[in-house]
Amino acid sequence: MTRADLLALTDDDLAALANRGLVKRARRELENAELQADWREADDGTIEARWSDGPTVVLPGQATVREARCDCGAFELCRHVLRTVLAWQTRATDFDEADLPAAWDPGTMLDDTLRAHCAKGVWERAAALLEQGVLAELLRTAKPSARFHAPGHTVRYTVPGDARYAVCSCADPAPCVHAVLGVHVFRKLAPDLNAGLISLGPLDADIPPTVLAAADACLDDLLTDGLAAGSGSWRDRLRRVAAECAGSGLRWPAQLLEELALDFDRYQAGDASFDPADFVRRTGELLLRVEAIRAGRAPVPQAFIRGLRTDRDSDLGSSRLVGLGAGVRQERKSTTLSVVLQDLGSGNLLTLERTFAEEEPAARKPFHVLSQASAARDASLQQVARGQIVLQGGKRTAAGRLSIGRARSAVNLQSFEWNRLTAPVLAEDFGEVGARLQLLPPAPFRPRRAAVDFHVCPLAAVREAHFDPARNLVVAELADLGGATAWLEHPWSERGRGGAEALLRSLRDDPPRFISGWFSRRHGDLLVQPAAFVAERDGARQPVLPWIEPPGAVSDREVEASITPLQTRRAWYAAAAHLLEHLLLSGSRRLDSTGWPGWRQVALELESSGLHRGAALVRTTCSSPTRAEAARQLLKLVVLAESFE
Repeated sequence: MTRADLLALTDDDLAALANRGLVKRARRELENAELQADWREADDGTIEARWSDGPTVVLPGQATVREARCDCGAFELCRHVLRTVLAWQTRATDFDEADLPAAWDPGTMLDDTLRAHCAKGVWERAAALLEQGVLAELLRTAKPSARFHAPGHTVRYTVPGDARYAVCSCADPAPCVHAVLGVHVFRKLAPDLNAGLISLGPLDADIPPTVLAAADACLDDLLTDGLAAGSGSWRDRLRRVAAECAGSGLRWPAQLLEELALDFDRYQAGDASFDPADFVRRTGELLLRVEAIRAGRAPVPQAFIRGLRTDRDSDLGSSRLVGLGAGVRQERKSTTLSVVLQDLGSGNLLTLERTFAEEEPAARKPFHVLSQASAARDASLQQVARGQIVLQGGKRTAAGRLSIGRARSAVNLQSFEWNRLTAPVLAEDFGEVGARLQLLPPAPFRPRRAAVDFHVCPLAAVREAHFDPARNLVVAELADLGGATAWLEHPWSERGRGGAEALLRSLRDDPPRFISGWFSRRHGDLLVQPAAFVAERDGARQPVLPWIEPPGAVSDREVEASITPLQTRRAWYAAAAHLLEHLLLSGSRRLDSTGWPGWRQVALELESSGLHRGAALVRTTCSSPTRAEAARQLLKLVVLAESFE
């Protein structure tokens, strides 16, 4: 009898059952030519291996590897069991790999089989969760997965047709309630689709029209009068409406209103952290979300646009967070450094951010110097980004930002065994990343969680790595374990030259293992902006954090010192976005008195670029009595264009 379940298990699957160290040791032992096994196989699929170094392992038929028996005396899954599985895979030469589908559907599993394998009460709990409401991202691949936004866990099915091998981010034994729930949800996905968003049940309550009207009124006043003419009463009204939105289940609009109120305070105080471009983006996103909620017909699930009951600030208990690298965001008068971490217990992604005010260009420090700022007790941002932190307390915001405060913490080194990370942060290959990106709506309609497009992917090779002087980028073509490719792009700047040069050297010289970063699509290609590149060097895994690495002893002279400003929006809408910044600060009613000639010039530039709708909205905003409504439409158009960059 062929054991298809054993053949389907990869090293990563076995590591999820035991740990990476045991799998590696088992493989090393198999390379010992003197180690032999006496094999016996029964008709019911039972496999027995008597090893020459003493232990006897039995893999029972109709059971999983977890139920394997070894007489070595170990209480948990031992290396002898793993060795037996790996050795049997090499012996099964008569097995046709075509029998293992490239993509399969967990929804085809039978209810009777699931019930037989479930613990008591799991089936009823899954049915109860289904009635409460489910929102899930589904992928039908060789290792299908269901990422639940409600309830918040991710389950991956590692063996075709066998839920007992399902791996979930929860701590319950397989098949857990989420594995059973995933089977039910996969049945709702159209048979001709390999990926999709499924929303079931009463996730979205009716919204009182007065709440949306109040939010709209706040925005109307802003567009008409401008932020400069705003008063404390307008700011207080924003916060009152935000509380009403939160009470009605509009988590993300409430968050945007709170952020606009904070922007007002920063502007009135002359705070350098106020950025007009961010203010434009928040205003446009709020307009888009309110309009989509009112329409109720968007192809995007309303739960994405509104937010979920679980999208709220929460206290963290005891947790262990693994650093996945860092990124930098430069604004006009500030720089924000973000460290990305995954909670190994829940699988949640968090960011730890620090913003540095920079009034004058001469006062701007290199990024690696900023990364030495304190993040936790006796630990810098850089140490957290390349280590792991054990927390006793702290807070997690609805957007996934981490606040450590006075919580007890300890930062340790990590070995960069990122195979232990959980989905959806860890992807099997670039194909899975691309499928997940296709499921994501434009940024103004996504959940407002940090690093929603952040992934870690194993690498097989770097096929090309060079510096592109025309675009001032470090560029490389990456290949995953299946041969699929993605393009890495990292900007070079004087403040981050050490990291860019270290990245280029490592891409050229060291065997790659993992890439982490923010993924996107451009002209059909998969693009990653790296937070960390992990390579093998001198027998150990070494990370390169391209944003915050200090300069090396020898600079790579291929990288020239020409600095190109980082683009944060599509170039052809940049001028329109800049004019919108002035409009939101001064108000549309002042257009006639100021007579801004720039609006007509921008309209001509957009027209010559073929962007006729944008040009028409600019002209209407500049000259029509309905300029406030035209400004609303232009604002939404610019924010949407920016999200597709």
